[in-house]
Amino acid sequence: RLTQAAQALEPLPAMRPLAQGLRDKAARLEANRFTVALFGAFSAGKSSFANALMGQDALPVSPNPTTAAINTIAAPTEEHPHGTARITMKSAAKLLDDVRFALESMGERGAAAMDMDEVLKALDRHSPETLHPTGRPHYSFIQAVKRGYDDARPHLGAALDVGWEEYRAYVKDEWKSAFVERIDLHLDSPLTREGFVLVDTPGADSINARHTGVTFNYMKNADMILFVTYYNHAFSQADRQFLTQLGRVKDAFELDKMFFLVNAADLAASGEELEGVVSYVSDRLTEFGIRRPRLFPVSSLRGLEARLSGNTEEWQASGLAAFEEQFLRFASEDLAGLSAEVSRQELRRVLSQLLAMWDAAHADASERARQAEHIKQAAAECETQACEWLHAGERARLEQEADELLYHVRQRMLFRFNDSFAYAFNPASLRQDERGGDAALERCYREWLRLFRKELSNELYATSLRLEQTAKRIVQGQRARLLEYCEQQLPGFALAAEPLESWPTPEVEEPAEPADVSVRWLRSYFRNAKAFFEGGGREALRQALEEKASQAIQLTVRAHRDAFAEHALQQMGQTVQLLRGQWEDALRTHAARLDEASRTDYDAEPLREAIEAVRRTLE
Repeated sequence: RLTQAAQALEPLPAMRPLAQGLRDKAARLEANRFTVALFGAFSAGKSSFANALMGQDALPVSPNPTTAAINTIAAPTEEHPHGTARITMKSAAKLLDDVRFALESMGERGAAAMDMDEVLKALDRHSPETLHPTGRPHYSFIQAVKRGYDDARPHLGAALDVGWEEYRAYVKDEWKSAFVERIDLHLDSPLTREGFVLVDTPGADSINARHTGVTFNYMKNADMILFVTYYNHAFSQADRQFLTQLGRVKDAFELDKMFFLVNAADLAASGEELEGVVSYVSDRLTEFGIRRPRLFPVSSLRGLEARLSGNTEEWQASGLAAFEEQFLRFASEDLAGLSAEVSRQELRRVLSQLLAMWDAAHADASERARQAEHIKQAAAECETQACEWLHAGERARLEQEADELLYHVRQRMLFRFNDSFAYAFNPASLRQDERGGDAALERCYREWLRLFRKELSNELYATSLRLEQTAKRIVQGQRARLLEYCEQQLPGFALAAEPLESWPTPEVEEPAEPADVSVRWLRSYFRNAKAFFEGGGREALRQALEEKASQAIQLTVRAHRDAFAEHALQQMGQTVQLLRGQWEDALRTHAARLDEASRTDYDAEPLREAIEAVRRTLE
């Protein structure tokens, strides 16, 4: 439609820049890509699900959840043919940060100050048998780094273009995958040919998953979100944190873009059992604030076998056919519908301008003179209005909104404190340690601190999105009022109110650690396990740590309040500056078109033909 309208405008010299704009917009819409973000725990079967969607064994399973990196699958290009991949290696600083974090997660004190050699040597002081189960994947990660460090060191920070076999090695060989930041695989498949880009995000247990900003940005900016859970697995703590975050931000999405999959549904002994599991998952999602979820029981392995063999009946039986139908319908109707509406708005704007030119061309001489003077004055007044778009009151409004949002963050964090404390300081964790209570207490505290910081970071990211939405509503409201004013002043003036682009997410600093928490302080509440769990020690520690956590929350919230408001105001200013430039260009161009059409020698026949052609595209 946009291309047809552009052809109709070509005979009109004054409309040729607009015709080129329509062609450019048509090309962008035609080349549109849909980003599909895949989330779920390491053991949920995300790789097999992605392979079933692609119809080929593209993603090998990583041996250790801790080493998993971001994997994207996109269509081939001239530069990157089918079956090739770009491996982006971690920088030396990023790798050091990861191994320090892993060593600290194993209970090693002072890891944050160690260099790479010291971290690798420190591994010799530990063995998997003496570690708590949560520390063993981190041991395995550092062990993999130790094995592959000499080979990987020259490539740190580089981007490597590799073939199929080398790509698979970087995914499945732990001593290679430990050094990978992300992998971009280029694959020819029915899905990638339609413009879909699949992003397999690190599992919740991955070293990379602790960088909550990466997960949040995919959640925020992806066109579709797929969450995979395994049939007989309860939601893990990491799953619960992710789903809580999804429930927080879902209202900011323009469309409900979430799909939920229960994998390995063929494990169900009967239809009734499967229905019960799906109902249970649906109820749990509702608890996270995700109501009426699109939920599909699937068998990825069965689906992949069906795709590879071309067995239609098995594909249907796998449950993936039902999912794929809804998935493609959402892309073709809901997502494409947004683009189609933008196109219709653009065509209505073109028609409005053509009709205004028609009226100007058919006015008598005195009316033309009057219109010319009016257009000149009206354009100047509209430009003045556009220059006064933002005013000082917006800063106060954003700061007030930030205060209200962050107040509720503190309330929610304290409300959920008991859950994270109970998860970290549990009898199993404090009775399995063979090296004494101090190490066990330290690990419990570190686990609680990890959960606390991740939860607070998630809350802050969600707050940044809510503040962004508030700021955008201010811009959109002012844009609508300015458009109404200009439409009243200038006949035929119209400007398409396209959705505002997603703004960059502000930095979220690592939340403050509660002050003065040491092993000695923890030990003051713990004489032995029996006294701790049955004699009141645990409750006393809970109350004391909650007070310290409250102070840490307050410090963190205060540190982000001004930064968030300033970031939103800065993005508002940049957006308004961009819109103002577009607005002023449109005003001047529209006034020039009306002026040209009002000349006595203007040939109105091509204008009439263009009006009829654009009307046909809108039918």
